[in-house]
Amino acid sequence: MSYRIGVDTGGTFTDVALVHEESGKIYVTKVPSTPHNPSLAVIDGTKQIIKENNLSFEDVGFFIHGSTVATNTLLEQKGANTALLTTKGFKDVLQIGRQTRPKLYDFRARKNNPLVPRNLRLELDERISFQGDVLKEVNEKEVYEIIEVLKENRIESLAICFINSYVNSEHEKLVKEIIEKELPHLSLTLSSEVLPEFKEYERTSTVVANAYVLPKMKYYLNHLKDNLKDLKISSNLYIMQSNGGIISAEAAMETPAKTVLSGPAGGTLAGSIIAKNTEYKNLITIDMGGTSLDTALIENGQPQFTTMSNIEGHPIKLPMIEMHTIGSGGGSIAWIDPGGALRVGPHSAGARPGPVCYGHGGTEPTVSDANVILGRLNPNSILGGRMKMDVEAARKVMKEKIADPLNLTVEEAAEGILRVVNANMVRGIRVISIEKGHDPRDFALVAFGGAGPVHAVDIAEQLGCSNVIIPPNPGITCAMGMLMADVRHDYVRTLSNRSSEFHLDKLNRIYEELSKKAYKELLTEGFSQGTAEVQGSIDIRYKKQAYEINVPVSSLQVTSSVLLEAIESFHQAHEKIYGFSRRDEEIEIINLRVVGIGKIKELKIEGLETAVCDDLKEIDTRLAYFNSRYEETPIYRRADISVQHQVQGPTIIEQLDSTIVIPPHYQAKVDQDGNFIISKVESVSKKGEEVYERNAY
Repeated sequence: MSYRIGVDTGGTFTDVALVHEESGKIYVTKVPSTPHNPSLAVIDGTKQIIKENNLSFEDVGFFIHGSTVATNTLLEQKGANTALLTTKGFKDVLQIGRQTRPKLYDFRARKNNPLVPRNLRLELDERISFQGDVLKEVNEKEVYEIIEVLKENRIESLAICFINSYVNSEHEKLVKEIIEKELPHLSLTLSSEVLPEFKEYERTSTVVANAYVLPKMKYYLNHLKDNLKDLKISSNLYIMQSNGGIISAEAAMETPAKTVLSGPAGGTLAGSIIAKNTEYKNLITIDMGGTSLDTALIENGQPQFTTMSNIEGHPIKLPMIEMHTIGSGGGSIAWIDPGGALRVGPHSAGARPGPVCYGHGGTEPTVSDANVILGRLNPNSILGGRMKMDVEAARKVMKEKIADPLNLTVEEAAEGILRVVNANMVRGIRVISIEKGHDPRDFALVAFGGAGPVHAVDIAEQLGCSNVIIPPNPGITCAMGMLMADVRHDYVRTLSNRSSEFHLDKLNRIYEELSKKAYKELLTEGFSQGTAEVQGSIDIRYKKQAYEINVPVSSLQVTSSVLLEAIESFHQAHEKIYGFSRRDEEIEIINLRVVGIGKIKELKIEGLETAVCDDLKEIDTRLAYFNSRYEETPIYRRADISVQHQVQGPTIIEQLDSTIVIPPHYQAKVDQDGNFIISKVESVSKKGEEVYERNAY
């Protein structure tokens, strides 16, 4: 028997999904995360899911991991002692940036300090022209002097980024060769290898970020590989990339910047599978865990991609699924600002101590505390009974820190926290929808993560989404998405030609070079011609614009009609995003891109069986707080609900990895794939309804 395991490390819990390759049967589990050493939770979760299902570690034929190590290293600024080596006169590019304000109307806003301080930004007197000609050769004596500086400052990682090295990498490779001989244990990152693309600030920032996290990521992945080997798992270790593809652990050690959105990318891929298998082709995905919410948009079944992200003020210019992250999760802390307003997040209680109700020493009221106080989470048990909720402790802290200062009841304070955090999440979702020219009313909302299904309906109502979709295992959806990903490698070449200078021969020559490189790498990794695929795209902008839009090309054999088709796609995309287009204006082709995809054998996930009995029986009832009052709410086990069943709100549905809250005036049905489809109804008949006063708890 052969199984695949996907592990997604979150801020509060680590999620594990195990799938049998032949039958498609899914097994899931969750364990508390171990922020001090995330690999401990990965191993614990792997052991737990194997033990729970009486399997052997030798049965695991594929192991993929979504890591937060690179992201957290950047956010917490706990990376390696890093230096930057650049061309003479350009050491301050990292500090100057784009000379834009972090927040336009906030006069107190300050840029974050660069990851490399000025005294460790070193210069070499070399120069290559924008056409790739050597203007000034490398002085090797000067390189040896720089090596002494690196030794004196005990540098662990070095980023090398010379001007125009994206055209000619000769000098970067020469300097790397010299330094490696003298400092073999020093981690080295070359801009020509990580990002051979123009725009000096973004390229420098990306290379520095990669160098900053590289030693920590390398240590982490080597440690994890050794642990998996000790368990006798035969599979190599694969890592999820931000672009929705997977790479080997060895490749991730070289370019860890490609993994900054590792886990959330898996959730977006799972959303794409839902779009493929259902009538809902336009989706907004929300992944709400214990620490943050990640949201992405899927249009016509395809995720939106970007080549630019920003992690805590540090630009990273690499292809990735376009997502927006905000500090709103189940562990987000509620607090009162100096003006007396209720705020939620961005700080989180995390895995330890966690929310007060977890009983691990938490002292601040959180979103999870509000949910358990209002009866939306099971006060007696979560994670299948492995954790108990301390409701009284949560009520006590809520009263002291929020309710009494605002002169509210505990329930009103808890409900206020949910309204605030929901409003925060709606603002975040608008960044990837309305601000990009998409109307949320044309989309269904797919909610996952441990906390996503608890808040999904309230968020959808504010956005105007007509339907909410909850996947079969929402708490481990990101881990499931990873198991459905293909190997993916991105390649780019800067061209920077205006339309009056286009030469199809040059475009085709570059595409041919990049395609050969992509195929060669995929074939080396064991893919055949039948399982290797190459796709192309172009970055286009209007003359003298500072930003580009990426559009696909229908063929890598570029003809006049193929190019005109891509240019028309650019005009349409520009109008959709910015509200206008200038079809008569000259355009510029900036970058040519190629994606190499290695197709992994597709998983056939087990469908939902029709339940034997027609009558759906509740497993319990409890008082839950909706719209400023308590209501007697039936509780169902998700495993008991099948395709012929329909449930009316208010209802709470529980499963190992999450809880689904269906408020009054909503109903839910189940499709053949096990997805819950929740929609609003005008009138709802509620069997045996009893309404309680707000203080009846």
